[in-house]
Amino acid sequence: MRHCCKFKPDDIYYLGETNLYIYRMFTIGFCPICGKPVAEIYQVRFDGVPERFSWSGIEANDAMTKYSDEILYSMKEVNYRKFKSKPFGWKYGVNRSYKNNRTGKEVVRQYACDFYGNKELIKTF
Repeated sequence: MRHCCKFKPDDIYYLGETNLYIYRMFTIGFCPICGKPVAEIYQVRFDGVPERFSWSGIEANDAMTKYSDEILYSMKEVNYRKFKSKPFGWKYGVNRSYKNNRTGKEVVRQYACDFYGNKELIKTF
C-alpha cells in the first residue's frame, strides 16, 4: 500500500466474485507517518484487465462499510485458525502421568506442544 510512504497492510480481505470481476482483494491499513486509514481494492475484470483503486481518510472508512458485506474471509482469520488448531512450528514434548482410578495403575500420556499454547495427545501407555 502507498500513502505518504510504502507500507504493509494491517489486514487483507478477499471479496466474492461478481459478474464483472473474478478476483477481488480489499486491503486496509494505517499510514505510519500521518496515521490516516488507507484502503485499497485490487480486482481483475473477467477479460483479464486488473484495476486498482485506493482511498484515504474518511473515504477509506466509507469504502470499508461499502465492501464489508462482500467479504468472504480475511488473512487474520486464516492465520488465527492455523495457529489455534494443532501444534505449529517449533514443538516440544510433555509427559504427564496419571493414576487410573479403575485399575490403580499409573498411565503416562505424551503430548506435543508448541509455543502458541496448543497441544495434541500423541501416545498413551
